[in-house]
Amino acid sequence: MTGPVGRAHELAVLGGLLTTGGGAVRVTGAPGIGKTRLLDHAAVTGLRHFGTRASPAEQLGTTASPAGRPRKLGAAGVPAERSLRFGALHRFLHPLTDLPEELRFAAGRGGAEPEEFALCAALHRLLAELGPVLCWADDTQWWDQPSLKAMAFAARRLTGLPVVMVFATGPPASPGPDPLDGLPTLRLSPLDDHAAASLLPPDLPPDERARLLTRAAGNPRDLLELAASGTETLPDDGHQRAAYRRVLAGLSAAARRFVLLAAAETPLSQAEFDRCGVLARDEALASGLLASPAVRATLREDAAPAMATALAEAALRAGVTEEAVHAFERAAELGEDGPQWLIPAARGAWELGRTTWARQLLRRAGDRLLQGEIELRDGEPAVAAHELLTAAETLPPAETSVALMLAGEARRISGDLRGFAAIAARTAQLARDSGVPEVRLAAAHTRGLAATFAGRHEEAIPALEEALRVAPGDVRSQVWAAEAALALGRTALAHEYAAAAVARARIGAVTTLPWALIHLGMSAALLDRHRAAVAAATEGLAESTGQRTCAAENMTVLALSAARLGDTKAARKWLDEADLDRRSLGRPRAIAAWAEVCVDLATDRPADALARFRTLSADTGYAQPAIAVLATPLLVEAAVRCEEPEEAVRGLRVLDGWAEATGSVQWRALAQRCHGLLARDPDAADKHFTTAVDLHRLARTPLELAKTQLCQAMRLRRDRRFRDARELLGDAARLFDRHGAEFWAGRARAELRAAGGDPAEPADGDLPSLTPQQAQISLLVAGGKTNREIARRLVISHRTVDHHLRNIYTKLGVRSRVELAALLARRATAPPGDGTVRFS
Repeated sequence: MTGPVGRAHELAVLGGLLTTGGGAVRVTGAPGIGKTRLLDHAAVTGLRHFGTRASPAEQLGTTASPAGRPRKLGAAGVPAERSLRFGALHRFLHPLTDLPEELRFAAGRGGAEPEEFALCAALHRLLAELGPVLCWADDTQWWDQPSLKAMAFAARRLTGLPVVMVFATGPPASPGPDPLDGLPTLRLSPLDDHAAASLLPPDLPPDERARLLTRAAGNPRDLLELAASGTETLPDDGHQRAAYRRVLAGLSAAARRFVLLAAAETPLSQAEFDRCGVLARDEALASGLLASPAVRATLREDAAPAMATALAEAALRAGVTEEAVHAFERAAELGEDGPQWLIPAARGAWELGRTTWARQLLRRAGDRLLQGEIELRDGEPAVAAHELLTAAETLPPAETSVALMLAGEARRISGDLRGFAAIAARTAQLARDSGVPEVRLAAAHTRGLAATFAGRHEEAIPALEEALRVAPGDVRSQVWAAEAALALGRTALAHEYAAAAVARARIGAVTTLPWALIHLGMSAALLDRHRAAVAAATEGLAESTGQRTCAAENMTVLALSAARLGDTKAARKWLDEADLDRRSLGRPRAIAAWAEVCVDLATDRPADALARFRTLSADTGYAQPAIAVLATPLLVEAAVRCEEPEEAVRGLRVLDGWAEATGSVQWRALAQRCHGLLARDPDAADKHFTTAVDLHRLARTPLELAKTQLCQAMRLRRDRRFRDARELLGDAARLFDRHGAEFWAGRARAELRAAGGDPAEPADGDLPSLTPQQAQISLLVAGGKTNREIARRLVISHRTVDHHLRNIYTKLGVRSRVELAALLARRATAPPGDGTVRFS
């Protein structure tokens, strides 16, 4: 009988064992690898020279059989009987007629069940008496545990006995210890290509032969089944497919997860496999389920839903990474509910800034809501509005309200106020049919803003108040509440809502973070918290990868903040980088125009400012009446300086109406300053300015307070009230200095000199001050922290840290982390007042 091909080593080991005539060995390997073939060969040919000490080749060869041929006993495991106590031992002992009392129960021949040790010892004695004997046990993973324990007991006690025991063991049928552990073991490896090819028909075409060898990867039975079926996976009705299904079912949970993730053949980090543990890894690799392309492909067919779930769970753990997106995408291909995994895949791709990839995934998923939101943040708002309105037609009420709110934002960004009014009408109808909080917020928010844009404040205010009352705690709702609060003139409350939105976005809704930071930055700028505004908008810009609209809006916030401080160079830089002319971005363009008006006034070009304001207020396809109202104080200043006060009357009337209707202290203060600028009578002007100053203090807007003092002082100087003017100008200069408004501080000092004062100049030699967050980052860099460590410490992204570091290097004139650390070290040891870096 010809021996198994490619198994010369294993045949030699078994031959050596038979030569000695005593001992035990376990043969292990994947299903179909040749364990049973090797066992059968040993049982048939190995008995011919049992215990003769002939060569191993002779022992397992084809030489003549001597007299006194030894006995052989054996049994194969049966999956259906694995839980049947002594079922395997019953089959093993069946050929024997004379059994000791202790084994009669196991053989089904009556008697009481003996104690475990007594049974094991009786089997050992029986085999010793029967010798010479060759015992074989195939598929021991399907033997019941009591039977296998008894056989293992005997196998460990064969010294000096004419007994050979050979066990063939496949992958475990269930987790847990194997009674055969510790026995000498032969693990069968895959056949090499030469040996495997010898099993195939000789007339097989070379390409087909190569394909089969690759697909089977050295497993002989897999190879033969693939050759017979002509398929890429193992045949449905074949032995091997059923065997591998049983192997998968028998793995521990951790090993099964390892196999499912590895067989999915999608990029995953080593950490994800390490989570399964070393023991699970070893169990998975020993199972044979990952050994060949054919088995892995078969597994992807048989265990697709479980594999999809495992991949999705791995993707969730991986966070925002390409690995996670690929895992979700693969889960969608494998799972029965595939499209559900394409949504998080697309969101992950979007968070990575891969908007093209995200859109491709969404087209496959058919999710128009997320597709519309991506278009809103990165594309053309008009297109986004149509996509979102289409999505709203098929969604449940809560999601419909979100789609309508986003569509409304798209209309507002592009300046389509009629389209926004139509959306407000749709949300009102939706609210009549559903009372869920998201729907109530959408109806109140859109109704309130539409009425505000139309100047119907008596209608707007109750609606906006309702929006604040019913807003849920998610990121979007908090941003929309911030918009409602700002429309009510409650800028500080708007800032609080925006801050809450940012906090929530950072921990779970990263794609909404740049959007939330726009509102945080804008509200901070309106509250004269310009360092906070710059920090928010800078972070928003750094986080806006794949969100060009949000990037543009954050840049306009940076431009507006710089312009309000009088930093015309920085304002122009951000306006140039915003590149607002390529898309219909009405709102960012209006904010940019607001910033440009500030620059015009700061550079003494009031006529240009007035002309620009006419464009801002006109219905040019991107009208933004709310921004025009907020910029009204600039209109009044420009009109007064151009000696055209009538230009400002209508705009001031709108500001008055809104400020009085909402009761906003902040905007009533600005309205009073405007009236002071327009007043012809000095006493009336004084009254308006004084009222404005008191309201500014209540509103806690220090730079606007200082600007009002500057305006009042300039009026007093023209009226030749120099002493009163000097007092106000000194206060204004100190406020400007304290809040980093160097341009305005300089203007206040120039006015002070013109009024006969002697202003104190700031100390020379000071390097540019850093914002509080830049200061934190600088100190952490000096302490040796990496950008990712700093990001974790400050709960910002590493991209935001990179962005801040570039600005720090520019401000301080350094080029590297080493130079920055050295500069801060010198600062730490420098005496006070030496002019080195200051942290504000």
